[in-house]
Amino acid sequence: MTLLSYNILTGASGGRLDAVCEVVDAAAPDVAAVQELRGDPPLAERTGMSLHVAPPRTGQPVGLLVAPRLRILRRGAVPGSFHHGAAWVEIDTAAGPLTVVSTHLFPYWGRIRLYEARLLAAFAGRRERVVLMGDFNSLSPSSGPPGDVRRRHRTWFGRGGVDTRAMALLARRGLVDVFQAVGEGPGWTVPTALGGEEFTRARLDYILASPAVAGDFRTCRVVTGGGTASASDHFPVLATCATDPAGRSAP
Repeated sequence: MTLLSYNILTGASGGRLDAVCEVVDAAAPDVAAVQELRGDPPLAERTGMSLHVAPPRTGQPVGLLVAPRLRILRRGAVPGSFHHGAAWVEIDTAAGPLTVVSTHLFPYWGRIRLYEARLLAAFAGRRERVVLMGDFNSLSPSSGPPGDVRRRHRTWFGRGGVDTRAMALLARRGLVDVFQAVGEGPGWTVPTALGGEEFTRARLDYILASPAVAGDFRTCRVVTGGGTASASDHFPVLATCATDPAGRSAP
């Protein structure tokens, strides 16, 4: 099974929909977690995948694209108040049900990001096999600070310096950073050519897995080239997992 996480930047507005869909098609994921679905972009029609969307409280929707060959058992939104929302689907696999979540944590204040991370951790803790994917707007304690944090102070600074509390909490709750475990190549996911002055090189996009499924991951990398530099302000993250789907979705 192949999993992709991709922040497509304000619904792939400004004529970028073709470029975003080309990136997704080239990656050929079984499940893609997509963020910033402003304006309801026709991703399902363009990719041939089914799309499940969770509405935001005050931000932008997030969603999951699922390939037709997968059988979806259940779907919903993670309970709680999320600025951008958090969508989940439960997929039938040969090893048992697998829950995949698409999330996009609060971009401005670390205390709200930490609150949202607690909601995700509680949701994941009630499931044995779960994968969280998305733009966590947060640095990992293991990554070290970027070169110039002042250019992204709204996200990275807390009272004690660089704010890594959200990712640290998720790690304490047992969720494994797949890129840290099996990642290949440079890990930074921003900026692309569209990032402007807001970003310096950093890893904000993650794939996290519960212990029951983390050992099944074989590869993880940030996808560059092939139009990714101009399709969005984030590069996507792609991972392969040894878990096999059990069947197709019901029509």
